[in-house]
Amino acid sequence: MLICTRCGSHNLEGARFCGNCGVPLSAVAIPNPPTDVKRFHSPFAVEFDPSTVSKGVKANLRKNIELLDDLGKKHIPQIYEVALRSVLAGRNLRMLSTALIEIAGMSHDRAADIARSLHNKATEQINRERQSSLGITHAIWMYANAPCMKDPNHPTEAEIQQDAAHKAANGKRYDLSRGLLVNGKWTRPGVEEGCKCVSRAVLPWTKE
Repeated sequence: MLICTRCGSHNLEGARFCGNCGVPLSAVAIPNPPTDVKRFHSPFAVEFDPSTVSKGVKANLRKNIELLDDLGKKHIPQIYEVALRSVLAGRNLRMLSTALIEIAGMSHDRAADIARSLHNKATEQINRERQSSLGITHAIWMYANAPCMKDPNHPTEAEIQQDAAHKAANGKRYDLSRGLLVNGKWTRPGVEEGCKCVSRAVLPWTKE
């Protein structure tokens, strides 16, 4: 079973595209979480091993949570703990969004946006670190043919500009350690708010 790292849906082995959001699984799919991770009905009662997530991923996850303007400082430690568990559980967006609603009192829409954003950034870093460990240094930016906007029905001017820039970035090669200069800043697929882009690794032994 493959888990889509864009929407969290489960897909059959061998599937090329996510049956829910249509993102190419070859570019973003990761295997199921370790079998020793126990899941319970409560979203806050998940046993996990933090050592399976690098220090860099943990540090950036914590930093991104601390940057949330509408999250009280007193809630940061608990939200960080749940976020880390949800990452290990195979991109469990529901676990994190539920915590944001019940602990921080956020609306469902806001909680869902934050959960998706935090997971997108963590997933990108996890995949990048895995690729680096395999000697992969470059990747190809792939526009997912879905608007890079939070709400495509009510896009802001900034989101329209971002979507156009991400379309233009499609097919471009970039250094994994630096990212790609898009819309005036260095970034990577899936990192910006609303971005649905993915990447395809450039294997060292190919001439791509």
